[in-house]
Amino acid sequence: MGLIQAFIGNSWGPISEVMKSVYSWTDSQISSLALWTPVFFVPGAFLFPPFMSMTNMRVVMLTNTFLLFSAGLLKILSVTIISREYLIYTAHVTQIINGLCGAVPFSAIMYISVNWFPTKEQLIVVGLIVACQSAGSAIPFVLGPNLVPEPGNDTLPTLGSYDDSGNEDFYASRLKLYLMVQGGCMIATFVFALIYFPSRPKMAPTATAAVYKLDIREGVKILFQRPNFWVPVLAFSLTTGAINGYGLTLEQILENSKLSVDTAGYIGFAALLCSVPANLIVGTIGAIFPRQRKLMVVCFLSIGSAAMAVFVAELEFWIPRDMAVIWVSVIIGILCLTGCAPLLFDMSAEASHPVSEELSSTVMVLGNQITSLLYIALIQIVPSTDKDNLNFVLLAAFAAAIIASLFYRPVDVRRALSQNSATVDQLDYRSIQQVENAGFSVDLNTNTSYKSAATRTLPRTEAPAFYDANYADDEITPSGT
Repeated sequence: MGLIQAFIGNSWGPISEVMKSVYSWTDSQISSLALWTPVFFVPGAFLFPPFMSMTNMRVVMLTNTFLLFSAGLLKILSVTIISREYLIYTAHVTQIINGLCGAVPFSAIMYISVNWFPTKEQLIVVGLIVACQSAGSAIPFVLGPNLVPEPGNDTLPTLGSYDDSGNEDFYASRLKLYLMVQGGCMIATFVFALIYFPSRPKMAPTATAAVYKLDIREGVKILFQRPNFWVPVLAFSLTTGAINGYGLTLEQILENSKLSVDTAGYIGFAALLCSVPANLIVGTIGAIFPRQRKLMVVCFLSIGSAAMAVFVAELEFWIPRDMAVIWVSVIIGILCLTGCAPLLFDMSAEASHPVSEELSSTVMVLGNQITSLLYIALIQIVPSTDKDNLNFVLLAAFAAAIIASLFYRPVDVRRALSQNSATVDQLDYRSIQQVENAGFSVDLNTNTSYKSAATRTLPRTEAPAFYDANYADDEITPSGT
């Protein structure tokens, strides 16, 4: 579902030239279509956590995919039955619905990984989900220009006045195919979810999945009391959010850089496609070396920012134009900057525990969408001659993300609870004391597993000790052996 939602959200930008030439759409209209995804993600993000707490994952998924089904049906009707003059209006409606649906596949990332998978697989799962969303954003960069070719190509009919015959039929038929492919994918998503999507796993895979979690009101209070949680939120928002906004408006930003629409599209596709294996690889490495998450994030952000600085230097003609350098720099930059997303999600879940994973992930992605929204809004404000200055805004966001990530203080309480097959001597004293503070018993005099103690549900009466808002930031010293 995340792949399809990202695919639909980025569907109009790569065919903007056709829509402007054939349908007389303006840049502002095309930008506003991209704007609806982050704008309507916000109300969706506020609705998802309470809806999830009142129902279960199957109900949430069926509701979400039914909305996608409705939008997909409208896409097909807009190029079959509905008159083409109303295409701009149906496009707005489908993008709004798609934006509302964005909260579930993005915000449920940590909830699904924690409640369905064991500890060693959770980061890999997060990487897989993020990779699918990156792949979804990449698909339109190639599928769009190939199904709906850019006007001006010598092999295509010459554009004339808008009518129902002749050359315009060529573009209308290709656009019809493009939108029907999208609509079919959205309808298929609902059908697959209807056939099989369980409400929960048969057994809790970890202790973290079994223990009591705060309700939404208490969880929000705790999050505002934990500056450590806001560090990965800020780093994720400033990197992935800025990249999303940049990608949705890439063709407009690169107008002054003497790169063709096809070239810009293929660059965007290659960069996002490379982030797919990057998310999986980084998630796997993070699962093997969980205590090095902060170091990995700082390194990935630094390398990615340096590569993107080279990319911007090429676009600004500060160094001799070399397409090979452009391709390599943007691929390495996007690969590193988006590749650390699984680590940032995991760091936010650790810093926010025992706040529910769906709430912490929702806040993460909400910040990401707000950043995208601000970036897209700048496109509307900045004059066309100054749009290349948005490249420097991108670099400034990356630099701020690196600085923010340096202030993160590693926390391991959630991981200690989840490692229900570990023995006491495999845990450090900080983790052990955090588990004890949570109300669980750990026998330091034996080398036995604490699986039976850690997997019991925490009584509500023990909540004050478990939900101490300051425990994540307190320095815990060894108490003895």
